[in-house]
Amino acid sequence: MRPMKDLRHYFTHFKSLGGVQSILRSHLSEEHIHDIPASLAVFFDDPDASCPEDGFRVDSLGWSGWTSIAQARRAFFRSEGSRLSHTVIFHDLWGLAFLADLAPCQYRMGAIHSHWPGLEYQLTQVGPWLDGVFCDSQAIAEVAMERVPHLKEGRAIHLPVPIQTFPEFLSRIRAPMAHRPIRLGFVGRVDHEQKRVERFIPLLAALDHSGLDYTMEFLGSGNAEEHLKRMLQKSTKVTFHGRQSGDAYWRILAQWDCVLYTSDFEGSPLAMQEALNAGCLPIYPRIHSGGDRVVQEVYPDGLYTPEDYSSIAQTLSELTRTMESEIEALRQKAISVSQEYAQDKYHLRFRQFWEAILSRPPVANPPTRRRRASLMDQIPMGLLRRLDDRALFRKQPLF
Repeated sequence: MRPMKDLRHYFTHFKSLGGVQSILRSHLSEEHIHDIPASLAVFFDDPDASCPEDGFRVDSLGWSGWTSIAQARRAFFRSEGSRLSHTVIFHDLWGLAFLADLAPCQYRMGAIHSHWPGLEYQLTQVGPWLDGVFCDSQAIAEVAMERVPHLKEGRAIHLPVPIQTFPEFLSRIRAPMAHRPIRLGFVGRVDHEQKRVERFIPLLAALDHSGLDYTMEFLGSGNAEEHLKRMLQKSTKVTFHGRQSGDAYWRILAQWDCVLYTSDFEGSPLAMQEALNAGCLPIYPRIHSGGDRVVQEVYPDGLYTPEDYSSIAQTLSELTRTMESEIEALRQKAISVSQEYAQDKYHLRFRQFWEAILSRPPVANPPTRRRRASLMDQIPMGLLRRLDDRALFRKQPLF
């Protein structure tokens, strides 16, 4: 007999490096520790993907950009149609619009990890199917409640991202900034989409123009890494570390003075929170995300108007002239704020929220009819996204 309270997570990828993947890995590990039957299905990784180092298996449907919605639905039905899960969680709501009628469950939840373009529209489409949502920031939770009225009844919460915390046996102590270059860094996916790392090219040019004495390091990997290396190869100030983990990851963060972001949209970036926990000060664009609120609390001068690189140069120059005692106070503030994102606190809050949802009857209206057959559902999803960026968010196709 199947357990009464199992969790089935859904997302696009698991093998790649990113904040959502870290959150999923944390969920599966923690839920295993607490004897919660939990599993993950990913849509686009290779079939039979697994994560043996953590002792759990990940099911993959093996889609690609050439997979159409019709093909995806058939693959999903073969994998999930006979599975009666107690609670399913669609991370970033991905796939919910065209898969919900094929995923039998008692409760359906959403996890919203960033405020992407189109979120509001997607919520109006799939909101009636959600019993609850947990969000990376209070700002996103407020958007969800505005678009889906029944979520105002305690069914939408801000759940801070779960971070690894700085190892106690390592040191966060930095040499005084007065007689050395200021050490800057970026940590996360080195991607064009969302992270917009190509903006570091004009940003660093602005720092050079200002005469700032600095070094810049990139920690992470992604599809823009090689391009960025080529564009910055002549600079002696730039270092690429690639993807790192464990002590090596933390030792790099502990050397930086500031962590910089140039994103188009975010939730509350997990990697940024880990950098704060290592004592870095944030330099972050005003993009109306959860990250804005964190930076406002830690280091308000670190917020900048997107693509205003001269203001970043000015902020960093002023920081290098700041008294070391004041800089240390800012670092301690960053560490203190980021402690609220520790994994144990996250998972306790999640379990409390999940139990609160389960204590009430389901309110979500399940799909009452099958998705109708359409020409649009025969188009490969990669092409469909280019033709109509809302096509994957609609619960019924246009034609």
